Amino acid sequence: MAETEQELLERLGGPVAVADLVKELYERVLADPFLAPFFENISMDRLQRMQYEFLVAALDGPVSYSGAELTAVHQGRGITDQHFAKFCGHFADALEAKGVASTDVNLVLSRLSMAKDKVVGTTNTDG
Repeated sequence: MAETEQELLERLGGPVAVADLVKELYERVLADPFLAPFFENISMDRLQRMQYEFLVAALDGPVSYSGAELTAVHQGRGITDQHFAKFCGHFADALEAKGVASTDVNLVLSRLSMAKDKVVGTTNTDG
């Protein structure tokens, strides 16, 4: 793993800053009429806790993701590539609003992109 990726979580401000980013992310997502319907009747406290765990773990942090397998959680919800891209856009905006450098925003988004197939229900048929 490259040094830039090893230190990414620390450059974001560590796990505490990620918790703040998750709150900011969901404020943006819930204000978006394209994405908000996916979160109706959902425990936002639980969702934000799972998202926090997922992100810190994806950034090689000291937290393990304890939630359900991503494919099972998102299956049948009608989430498309466009929904995933919009969600990631809101996350990028939240990162930028916190002053995160564009190179680090791109590194974070590359980590998130590894979960895309599981979230939107597509599979990689090339291996």
